[in-house]
Amino acid sequence: MELWAKVGDEKVKLQGSMVKVLEELLERGKGKEVRLLSFHAGQKERRRLKRELRCANKNLLEAARNYVRWYYAIEARKLRRQIKELKRKERVNSKGIRFLPKGVETKIAELQKKLEEVNAKLSSL
Repeated sequence: MELWAKVGDEKVKLQGSMVKVLEELLERGKGKEVRLLSFHAGQKERRRLKRELRCANKNLLEAARNYVRWYYAIEARKLRRQIKELKRKERVNSKGIRFLPKGVETKIAELQKKLEEVNAKLSSL
């Protein structure tokens, strides 16, 4: 996605994925007036941004905040589901002791760290 916006008195060009562009716009636009000049993106991204702008009464910052909040909520849900699936792989040995297969505990720990980061980003919005 490529987005041209006027933040305060300067024109800004932002490029990258839709989430990264809108996150950067939120950071740059804090306390300033932001106007959308133009944007180029794939069909799905164009539709999504237009829908968000309609819902936010053409307020670009509010539309960006709504989209980023939605994205991180979905991301957190995915991570929680993956952790839940990995915990189901628990096994019981002959002595009745429950354990996780090799490498699953480390994978769960990594996913939980990612989940904490996503939750931190989500709460900062």
